[in-house]
Amino acid sequence: MKLQFTNGYRPHFDQISRILQYINNHEGNKKIPRSKIVDSLGIPEKQVDNLISMMVGFGLLKTRTSIITPLGEAIVTGDTYFESIESLWIIHYTVASNPKLVVWYRIINEVMANYDQFGVEWTAEEFFDDLNDQFSERTITQKLPTEVGAVYASYTRSELAKLSLINEVGKGLFKRNEPVDVPPLAFLYTLIKYRDSAAPGSSAMTVDEITNGADSPGRVMFVNEYRVRNILSKLHDHNLIRLELFGDLDQISFNNSTTKDSVLDLIYGEQGTVDDKERDAKQLRLDMD
Repeated sequence: MKLQFTNGYRPHFDQISRILQYINNHEGNKKIPRSKIVDSLGIPEKQVDNLISMMVGFGLLKTRTSIITPLGEAIVTGDTYFESIESLWIIHYTVASNPKLVVWYRIINEVMANYDQFGVEWTAEEFFDDLNDQFSERTITQKLPTEVGAVYASYTRSELAKLSLINEVGKGLFKRNEPVDVPPLAFLYTLIKYRDSAAPGSSAMTVDEITNGADSPGRVMFVNEYRVRNILSKLHDHNLIRLELFGDLDQISFNNSTTKDSVLDLIYGEQGTVDDKERDAKQLRLDMD
């Protein structure tokens, strides 16, 4: 469990991009010392530590290393500056579905999932009582509200604000927006990620699980059943999944050829290619909007 995931800093995606590019350009090194990143990029050491911690939580770097994940590789080559809404939705799902990142997780899954309006102090006071015995009084009374504020700031004052999940309506007060639109290919990536975590090896999942299950894409990304079905229908039409209707037990089945890596190729184009297949992938994204 990690209470201070952000250490009170909202993510600065311009700096994350610089770090990701630096690591990618030195991929021959299995692990790059953070001191080299600090010296080469001129970013303060504490800030580098915080950003790398976030990059691990966002699924861009592997834990306890400076090794880029497949998602990080796809983004650094296909969406270097985090301009794609697909990148932001995938990052949101990755960090918000991880219960070890307790503050971010509870804000999304307990606060924003159940309330239309919320504030920093109220959130810190009402949703973390069970942690009083695990952390010092100073951490709970001072650092916890700062961490809560940083998560809300991430969705109002960083690139994640493009998701339009919440608006700030007063100092430290926020209101959730709905409905939200999630691109089908981003939804598919998170769906496979959810399947691999909740039911490894499963070839099928019900629409209800996808919409309402703990840590499901529907729940974490605030997509209601109607919109989930609409997304699944589009994915079915493009032969990326199979939507099977059985009365009250509607489900999808997964294609063996549809993997997280193959979905990343559809979103960003296969690495190193600028050919008809990549253009087809871009057209697919347009067709599914």
